Amino acid sequence: MTQSPLALLSLVVLTIPISSFHVNQVQALNRELGKLCSSPPPQALTVCRIHARLVSSL
Repeated sequence: MTQSPLALLSLVVLTIPISSFHVNQVQALNRELGKLCSSPPPQALTVCRIHARLVSSL
């Protein structure tokens, strides 16, 4: 499941003060989670579910 980096970024914008460093880090995290969760190993299922709920709640 690939999610938009913009979706996760929006969540962060609503919850904490943002610096360009934070924005870049959140975008990188969201990209990596999207890659991981497109075909997750069993150990990552919980993380992928949390990621999906965060992104879909926006």
